[in-house]
Amino acid sequence: MFKAKIDSTMLRECIESLTAIVDEGKFRLTESGLKLRAVDPANVAMVSFELQRDAFDLFQFAAEEASSEAESDSKAELELGLDFVKFLGILGIGGRDEIELELDENVQKLYTRMGSLAYTISLLDPSSLRKEPKVPELEFPVQVILETEVFRRTIRAAEKIGDHIVLGVDGEMFYMETEGEMDKLRLGLRKDQLILLTPGTVHSLYSLDFIVAMSKGMSHVENITLNLGKDYPLRLDFEVAEGKGKVSYLLAPRIENE
Repeated sequence: MFKAKIDSTMLRECIESLTAIVDEGKFRLTESGLKLRAVDPANVAMVSFELQRDAFDLFQFAAEEASSEAESDSKAELELGLDFVKFLGILGIGGRDEIELELDENVQKLYTRMGSLAYTISLLDPSSLRKEPKVPELEFPVQVILETEVFRRTIRAAEKIGDHIVLGVDGEMFYMETEGEMDKLRLGLRKDQLILLTPGTVHSLYSLDFIVAMSKGMSHVENITLNLGKDYPLRLDFEVAEGKGKVSYLLAPRIENE
C-alpha cells in the first residue's frame, strides 16, 4: 500500500532531473522514500536519485509482511516502473496544485489527483525495464561548487560552437572550454569566484549533448557540485525538493585524440 501527497511543482522538478538522462525507469519505494538508479540507452550517462519521505506532506507505505522482522527491515520495498515523460506531461497540466498519489499494486495502476483533475497511470512492468546499474567506485581528486546559472549559461553558449566540452582545473582556476571549426569559447573562474574549489591540475573531455541535457535537468537548482579528474568520468551533484532530495549525474569522458 502506498499513498502520498506532495507539492506538484517540487515533484515536477524532480522528474525533470530524471528525464535529462532517461525516459523511463523504476523507483524503489521504501519506508524512507523513493530511490532510483538508471543508465541512458547508450550506456554513457547514469542518474542516481533519492527523495526523502519528509519531502512529502503525506507518505504512507506498507510492504507485504515478511517472514521475520529482520527480513522486513531489509526487504520492505516495492519497484514502481514509470514512464517519466508521460508523468511529466501530466504534472505540467496540473498546475501548482498539490498532487495526491495512490498505488494499486494488484492492477499496476498509479492513481493521481491534482485539484479537480484525476488521472489513472498504467505502470510499466519493472522486469521489462533495464536492470539497475552498479555505481562504479570512483575517487575524484578535484571538486568544484559553483552557481548553476553560470554553468548553464556557459553550456548554452558552448552548444552553438562545438560538439564537446573540456572541464578542468588549473591550479586555483576552474575552466570550461569548447572549440569548433571557426570559434572558441572559454570560461575561467578563480577560486574566489567559486563557492568551493579543490586546487589541482585535471581536465577531461565530454560530449556536449549530454552536458546540455543535464543542464536542463537542473534549471531550478541554485548550486551544483562538479567532481573531476584527469580523463575521468564527471559526477555532477545537486539537491532538489528544498534539500530533501539528491540527484547525481555520472558521465563517461571522451578520449581527446579520437
